[in-house]
Amino acid sequence: MRILLFSLLLLVSSQAFSKQLVLIQGYLGQPSSWSDSGIAQLLDYNGWAYAGEFIYASDGARLMVPVSLKSRQPTAHKFYRVSLPTESSIQNQAYYLTAYLMKLREYYPQQEIVLVGHSAGGVLARYVMVKKPELNIDMLITIASPHLGTDSAELGKLVGDSPLAWIAPMVGAGTINRSQGLYSDLLPEMPHRFLYWLNRQPHPDAEYISIVRDQQSPDGGDFIVSQNSQFLENVYSLRYRASSYVVQGSHGLTSADGMILLDLISERQMPRLSTNHSNSKTGTVL
Repeated sequence: MRILLFSLLLLVSSQAFSKQLVLIQGYLGQPSSWSDSGIAQLLDYNGWAYAGEFIYASDGARLMVPVSLKSRQPTAHKFYRVSLPTESSIQNQAYYLTAYLMKLREYYPQQEIVLVGHSAGGVLARYVMVKKPELNIDMLITIASPHLGTDSAELGKLVGDSPLAWIAPMVGAGTINRSQGLYSDLLPEMPHRFLYWLNRQPHPDAEYISIVRDQQSPDGGDFIVSQNSQFLENVYSLRYRASSYVVQGSHGLTSADGMILLDLISERQMPRLSTNHSNSKTGTVL
């Protein structure tokens, strides 16, 4: 009887402290972006079990678990991928992501949920947290995300509003026309624009961390999103609550991002080096 009770206590304890990690790709990204970059493999090697991909079907959100995973030994910490229409507006993508997170909350009502968003995926995740605080997301980590907008979106809007929009599909650039709603959402912050509104909304209690590309990186840094736009501390509603890690690299995901993620979600101490930006930490990641 004592052995059974002890086993039950262990089971409840492990469930209470386990974490669910949701990986959210950016513009034109795929669920496979996390494995193509080596991040998924790093998570798996360090004890985080891939638990499937959320898709949206005729009956709503559904978790697709490969047969090969069903026979694996269960682990405490799990990570998931999501299927999203990444060319759509933030609001449209939020419909899908919200459904996925609600389903995940049904599975794990008490466990910690961590969102990781790359590029536009970080803005999307933050928008969902603002609109649905009842999801009780515990942590948001963004990677190279345009929290203050990006000039690249402005360029995309200009092309979409010009005669070049007629030519784009003929040269394989139809995404420019399909992405006009998203470009509008990611225009540089100013009054009456989406990001100006979002950045001034109350944000739920959670830990907010941004991974920022150093503009002084040897390869030139991020040509898609400016370094200043990537800092969550620069979001008006998070100016005293967020923290950042400045690392070398360009806009895309790399395995180095996986190493930082492991440090953050495993609650290991990151290196604290000198920085000229308030509340941020810098590290050399090659």
